[in-house]
Amino acid sequence: MMKNIRFALVMLLVVGCIEPYQFRITDTDPGIVVEATLSDKSFNDTRNYPSDGRYFTVKLSKTSDVINVRSQMVSYATVLLSSEQGEQWTYTEEDPANKPGIYKLLDEDFRAVPGVRYKLLITTPDDTFIESDWQQMPDDAPAIGPITYQETTTQRIILNVVSDIKGVTSKVTLPANETGSTIYYRWKFLPTWLYDAPLASTTDAMVKFCWATSTLYLRDYTMQADDEGGYQKDLFFLDVEQNERVLHEFSALIEQQVMNEDYYFFWKEMQDLNKADGVFATPPYNLKSNLTASKGKAYGYFGVVREQGVRWYFNRTELSYNIPNWLPEQCSNPCGPGCPPPPCYNCLRYEFGDVTNVRPSWWGR
Repeated sequence: MMKNIRFALVMLLVVGCIEPYQFRITDTDPGIVVEATLSDKSFNDTRNYPSDGRYFTVKLSKTSDVINVRSQMVSYATVLLSSEQGEQWTYTEEDPANKPGIYKLLDEDFRAVPGVRYKLLITTPDDTFIESDWQQMPDDAPAIGPITYQETTTQRIILNVVSDIKGVTSKVTLPANETGSTIYYRWKFLPTWLYDAPLASTTDAMVKFCWATSTLYLRDYTMQADDEGGYQKDLFFLDVEQNERVLHEFSALIEQQVMNEDYYFFWKEMQDLNKADGVFATPPYNLKSNLTASKGKAYGYFGVVREQGVRWYFNRTELSYNIPNWLPEQCSNPCGPGCPPPPCYNCLRYEFGDVTNVRPSWWGR
């Protein structure tokens, strides 16, 4: 029984966990949270990063004054994007039953145009009308610099014990800033890794090898207000000990956004608030907004950015020290009824990410 508990605990720590969102609101007026960004890269442009492609989305949810309660998503709204030239595009809620409140602009070639201003126009089912200020992208943005990494060690508290954790810190080189003004950067990350079910037969690739993608792992973002350039900026720390994500190939799509000052400080305050709370992704209830509502309140910020993306790969064999593949032995240890867990013999049972046994077309370097 103790072996079973110990094994389950190890798998929980190894695979990771999903923390509950602690939604905090100091202004108790109810309202709608709008999450939306537009850029100069279309769906087809982002496939060349390479990636599966990314549509522009608008996410709508209702605020809550209750701690530890997920926001209620807002379905069946009308969401429009308008340009100052009088053009309009409609966002579509693809799957209100399973993914409510997520609206996509389903045009594979649409991208924001430099020098053109855009605004969001939203009408909710209760006839609340939400409108953003006019926004446009910065005039220019430097190319994304080379991505490198450095072997590092950090400290974390695990089961109330401070432990040294080995890993690597990814870095981007910022080019010299000769514009005479501040460049406002934000980097976000989407990781994908190969998961090998240790107890699956090598002849059954359908359940042996899977690719997992997670928006919760590396979910924080990195920011920099740059006046000079010519240096390396740390992006994220990737732990390599007792982390099944790096036992085989690991990849991260690194997206660089260059934005205006107001949008930068919205994200900066959002980040500072969540770090103070100890939990990431607290909704932007009390931050500056460029949205107005006909009734109630609208929270969030609609921004237009210049975007670039690159795909970074990492393999533990590149390290100067050895990290053994410990998972086969752990899965093989006897641990009682219901053990080993299903992910040990079927990669499709791996629950910590969106999992597929179809190799992504862009996978590999």
